[in-house]
Amino acid sequence: MMSFDLIGRLFGSVRDRDGRADVLEKLAQHEPTLPAPRNPSAPEELLPVALATKVLAGWLANRQQTLVPHTLNFRVLGPAQADLLLAVMAAAIQADGEIDSREARQLSLALRRVGAGEDEARRIGAMLAEPQHLGTLLTRIQEADLATHAYAAALLAINRGTRVNRAFLDYVSARLGLVPDVAGSLERRYRA
Repeated sequence: MMSFDLIGRLFGSVRDRDGRADVLEKLAQHEPTLPAPRNPSAPEELLPVALATKVLAGWLANRQQTLVPHTLNFRVLGPAQADLLLAVMAAAIQADGEIDSREARQLSLALRRVGAGEDEARRIGAMLAEPQHLGTLLTRIQEADLATHAYAAALLAINRGTRVNRAFLDYVSARLGLVPDVAGSLERRYRA
């Protein structure tokens, strides 16, 4: 009730110029009288408020994982989706112009980690032999609604420590429209 009165007084007055807030300064000089806090008669009345507060605090603390539930699992992907993600992995590996020993070792571990089998390993080997057209590939990723999956696949495939690979990941993230919180969450989740 008091807050509506305050808002009404603020909007009812002429707006101050140059960042001044005469109305707020006048209100700050007078100490407002707040209504006495309601004293619950039974602890059961506090339970819904306490529970709601706990749920909200948990959701806010972990909102990115709640908003972007993400598991990269090749066993549940269709063949077309798996091929897109394998092509992203190949493009990521090709980004710096060479496949170093760490990336080769990392690729086989990454494929096992995400449930890919021998068939996927053979297909990515063939993809690595040909240059991938990144622009077309990222457009197809967006059309298939696999942006977070593609970014996770790229993270697993390459060494993030080099500047070229870091620039590649930043470009892919920006091109796929991933907000920094989501990209950061995926980077923490898919550490190589």
